[in-house]
Amino acid sequence: MARKAAAASKSSAAPAPAQIAKAWANGQLPRCVILAGQETALREEALRGIRQAAFPGGDGGLAWVVLHWPKPGLTGTPEGDPQGLTPAAVLDEVCTRPMFAEPDSLKVVVVRQAEGLFGVAGQREVFERNLERLPDAATLVVEFPDPGRLKSTRFFKMVEAAGAAIDCSPLAGRERYSAAGPDSILSEALALRAKALGLELNPRATMALFERCGQTLGVLEEELAKLALALGAGEGKTVQAGEAEIARVCAHTRLVGAFEFADALAERDLKKSWEALGAIFAHGLGDHKKPGRVVSSDNEIAMRLLGALTWKMTQLQDLQ
Repeated sequence: MARKAAAASKSSAAPAPAQIAKAWANGQLPRCVILAGQETALREEALRGIRQAAFPGGDGGLAWVVLHWPKPGLTGTPEGDPQGLTPAAVLDEVCTRPMFAEPDSLKVVVVRQAEGLFGVAGQREVFERNLERLPDAATLVVEFPDPGRLKSTRFFKMVEAAGAAIDCSPLAGRERYSAAGPDSILSEALALRAKALGLELNPRATMALFERCGQTLGVLEEELAKLALALGAGEGKTVQAGEAEIARVCAHTRLVGAFEFADALAERDLKKSWEALGAIFAHGLGDHKKPGRVVSSDNEIAMRLLGALTWKMTQLQDLQ
């Protein structure tokens, strides 16, 4: 099967996850795709789009292979252990034709949580050298939930230049509108998902949902599903959901930041400060610099709270 080595358009801007199936239809996938970002919902949506583009008539069967990089402390296999995945093992899987497959059929190999595998310079260089040598009938998909410095590597830039590095970072952290405003990218994405479930949200309801559940798309999707089920939406029936329905059905899952707690104390709002502190130790601390990231270590939470309080006290002192 003759297939382009890069995406349909050699633009540096990759298609949005929801448009992947259309952009790479008829198996015109690039040799390598990167899913980079902390938003799980966007990574899963991207994978569904890639699978649909590669196998429009089904799920791919044995031609859809998922490999997992072992995480230290979770699988018992330390990072870098030769028993874990290696570049040779991944490339061998990509180059091996699936059993009973047609000679020109496409194969997709997905490596999940791949930071450990690609974070070592020597291992990453193996993929760089072999990127253009991958078979035309195969696509390697690499998932980087926390890409970090990998974005500055030659491997990442090679894939990005081919238009195949898909941005899966939290929508609330992207530079366009205010993070939780009614016209933000996150609001637009939420409205599309609500419509698909048979829900219609007005701007006040959207803001109430942000205030109650936070700005992580995966969490918001779960709350929308609960809302649709409770209100009987779907199957051709559209239901309007307002602030009252959100307050009645949706759970309090919003992450609280250290400065929100410090502001409540400075304003002498004891009730708000205790609620903020309770939410922090119940759900973790939100990181305003990295939307979607949760700080769960008690020591780190304490240090961030002290830092926020110190900054607030310094600010008040300067004003006085």
